[in-house]
Amino acid sequence: MPVYPLVNDIKFDHSSAEIQIGATLFTGIESIEWSESLEPGIVRGTVAQKLARTAGEHDAEGGFALPIEDFGELIATLGEGYGGVSFNIVVTYSNEGQNVTTVELIGCRITEHSGGSEAGGDPTMEEISIDIMEVKHNGLRMFPGALAV
Repeated sequence: MPVYPLVNDIKFDHSSAEIQIGATLFTGIESIEWSESLEPGIVRGTVAQKLARTAGEHDAEGGFALPIEDFGELIATLGEGYGGVSFNIVVTYSNEGQNVTTVELIGCRITEHSGGSEAGGDPTMEEISIDIMEVKHNGLRMFPGALAV
């Protein structure tokens, strides 16, 4: 259970993150997100009440934003047909005096990307959507009995 107030008054933020895609550390990623769900099937039979649940179906997706130059480096690494190439992302959060938190996005594939440009001083960014096979938070999965991917 978290203990408050915090000794050093600091929680993780984006600057606490180290983001590695495959073997490459990407420091220019401005945002990264993921979500996962586990939707059980419901057994009702001839009554309104739930009688049982199935293990369910797991799904995960996410995305990230990075400068267009970094996107070029990423897809050059993945190669021709980069939308069909699977890769892993490891997000590690650490601050001095705090336990390290690691999130692994396993078996990612690019499903969509978009970019553009406009006047002003902001960097030209690419928005990437990904399909994710599995998410691990500090080595733990949301669902039991996972196959190795």
